[in-house]
Amino acid sequence: MTGAWAVVLVAMALAAGCTNNAAPTRTPPSRSVSTSASSASPNGVEPWTFDVVAATGGADRTAPRGPTGDAQGYLEGMQLAVREANARGGVAGRPVVLRMFDTQGEDGRATALMNALLKRRPKPVAILYVGPGPALEPLQVPFAEAGTPVMLLQGDLYSAHRMFRQVFQTTIPFVWQVHVIARYLVKDRQGRRIVFVGSGPEARTAAAAARDAVAYWGGRLQAAFTVPSIRVGGAPIPAAEWSVVKQADAVIPFGPAFDTLELIGALRSSSSHPPRVAGPAALLSGRADRPFPPPGTSACYVDSFAGWAHPIKRVARFAGAFRKVIDGDPGAPAQEGFDAVMTLVHGLQTDGGRGGGFLTDALERIHGLVLSNFPVSFGPDDHLFLPRDQLGLFAVPGPNEQLDPWMASGEVWRPVMRTFTSDGTRDNIPELDKPVFFPRWHTPEPSPPFSDSRYGIVTGASDPLH
Repeated sequence: MTGAWAVVLVAMALAAGCTNNAAPTRTPPSRSVSTSASSASPNGVEPWTFDVVAATGGADRTAPRGPTGDAQGYLEGMQLAVREANARGGVAGRPVVLRMFDTQGEDGRATALMNALLKRRPKPVAILYVGPGPALEPLQVPFAEAGTPVMLLQGDLYSAHRMFRQVFQTTIPFVWQVHVIARYLVKDRQGRRIVFVGSGPEARTAAAAARDAVAYWGGRLQAAFTVPSIRVGGAPIPAAEWSVVKQADAVIPFGPAFDTLELIGALRSSSSHPPRVAGPAALLSGRADRPFPPPGTSACYVDSFAGWAHPIKRVARFAGAFRKVIDGDPGAPAQEGFDAVMTLVHGLQTDGGRGGGFLTDALERIHGLVLSNFPVSFGPDDHLFLPRDQLGLFAVPGPNEQLDPWMASGEVWRPVMRTFTSDGTRDNIPELDKPVFFPRWHTPEPSPPFSDSRYGIVTGASDPLH
């Protein structure tokens, strides 16, 4: 099997606890994703099946049809990875396929779906779950008994200290991201009235992390508001809280990409001088159904973000492959979906194709696996895809700002290079990527000043926009 994406469409008897009442969803515009559906691989060889639990927008017997919420980018990245893995011969001559299960945007349904999968025999090879981390918490014992690894995308168990051995998390923990955000707002931007607005089941944990991070850098969080979801139209949160948010110097948003972008849009329309917004990686989702954030908005990620880092060869290869088969540009979720599947493929290749607990063991032995993003390294006590010490902020450029050579004007992000430092002076970009930014740098020289970078935003703290 060499060109087609295979999505196994298998009817499954799911747990009675799965609900059929869909929560209200917001569906983004469709993007062209070519898939082929079959119940077996074309050459009759038994495939490796990875179960995907996400808001796919379709029944469990169908391929994804207009994924809802923020699942689309992750699923597109996964499908591209399946295409690439099978073009290389799959694993031991057997193709890789994805089997989709729709959560309908409900955390309880997600838990029930995964619980039902873990009870089946044979045990699942691996599960890829896109959604809030708390849906996994009741399943620690079933996952331990099955030994099946689960890739957590979008959600964050690490920040709540809820990780368990079978979980491998692609999301950068918010507790790490918010330290980068808080340092920028407190020390660099001199923000005094900083407000947190979060939505979803992980918002309370995120609010506590934001409060601690702002205090660590010498500031004080003026207020923290958490809601189940951001309202569409009118005030996005209750009026009394909204008046405080509008008058803030800066806002730290948290939640699904739709909610954070809706909040930013409401702030922009409510004032001629809205607060500065600095948020997590969810802002880099590449969603096309919400207005793009205004200039000066910033979001936390690693330097190898596919929406910008085309001079980095592995990123350029990924972005080019993505555009060839999918009608659009990749965001951070697509990178994370791609790397999650390719990491599982690598693990299967090294565990002898046994899956389950053997696959979990093999994943823990991965070190320096280069895919589309930051090199993947795990260990018994480290199941996170992305690093803590190489984070910085990407910002929306101003209308007259000179862009990097490969960039066209439009909806783009650029790295604020002084945020990719540990001391505000010398860069902390990994050595693998450093020559791209600093061509005259060579090991074992000290890291160069951020201002020497030939790409990105190299201004200092006096920059009024960034």
